Amino acid sequence: MITVNGPGELYYWAMTLLESIVANKVPIQVWIFLTPCQFSSGYEQKVLQENQIVTKVFSPNETKQICWGKKSLSFPQRGLILFLGGDIFNAVLLKKKSGYPLWVYGSHLRWPKHVDLYLARFLCDYNRHQFPQKEFIGDLLYSYVIQKKSMVEKGEQCFYQGEPRILFLPGSRLFAYEYLIPFYRKIADLLLPIFPKSSFALGFPSYYSKKDVPNDYVKSMKIPFYFGVTSQLMFQSDIAIAVPGSSNLELFYRKKKTLIILPLDSNFQNIPLTGIPEFIGKIPRMGPMIKKMIINTMNKRKKWVSLPNIIMDREIFPELRGKIMPEQTAHKIVDMIQGPHFNYEIPEKDFPTTAVSALTQFIQEKIL
Repeated sequence: MITVNGPGELYYWAMTLLESIVANKVPIQVWIFLTPCQFSSGYEQKVLQENQIVTKVFSPNETKQICWGKKSLSFPQRGLILFLGGDIFNAVLLKKKSGYPLWVYGSHLRWPKHVDLYLARFLCDYNRHQFPQKEFIGDLLYSYVIQKKSMVEKGEQCFYQGEPRILFLPGSRLFAYEYLIPFYRKIADLLLPIFPKSSFALGFPSYYSKKDVPNDYVKSMKIPFYFGVTSQLMFQSDIAIAVPGSSNLELFYRKKKTLIILPLDSNFQNIPLTGIPEFIGKIPRMGPMIKKMIINTMNKRKKWVSLPNIIMDREIFPELRGKIMPEQTAHKIVDMIQGPHFNYEIPEKDFPTTAVSALTQFIQEKIL
């Protein structure tokens, strides 16, 4: 039983693990519980429909009903709950109902008295949590990058005109597209006179299509839209412009020049928050103003928002945050393109490439 919420965890973590389970011929049933979460895209169920190893998929509403006893569910005699994202309290409730052990994978460890095994994604998290039952696994996303390396490198060429090849990544949240896509278009218009032979591309997740993007943007954009070939676009690009998210780590593992942008001035009202701040933001009249203050305060307190920068505790990818303009962003991109070759070492002890095989082995040894 796997609990998961956002598209990044589902696509990079859960799918990578399931492919490993299939390859190792592990005889198990897989139940996916999608948890209610304001950070989910709403397309998680669509991603799972194409995976034949998944025995059952429970929607966020079904998960809520089962966890809170409003819907009954018969559990097999033996099993495991693997927490890959969402509110861990859902996984705790599933543990109580099923009697299965609970394994938690990721960066954070909450409700530790209910956790049977903590599987750290990063070495810094393993060292930070003083928990007796813990193992350092590594990043499943890195395993994904390694596994897909050959397929990505042999893929069809997406950048047709010339160099530099500039990739725009708007992320997986539809609410941001209304602001980000026109913003990217303005940047491309500013860069084209400087790099007249440049190629541009906009990369979207595989579960979206052109009908999910406002039609006016599709018609007015001179940048080709691509769906479901983001890894291929990353490999072929010279520089990427991305918002914070799972894509940042994939770009890090692929050692690509990347600029992280987090515009907060125009679309702050749609940015999801956790807990009380999100509730406050919905209060009529004063709520949005208070939410904007909270977001700006949080932004100032955070040293970094991109995961590679947070984990390495230094600037791997430059960040532009807050009130940012297309001219400012284009100027930074020019500096990065014309700057020195972008390279760095990824320490193997901190970032093992064997996360998925290690987790698959753990499941075989401790559960089967």
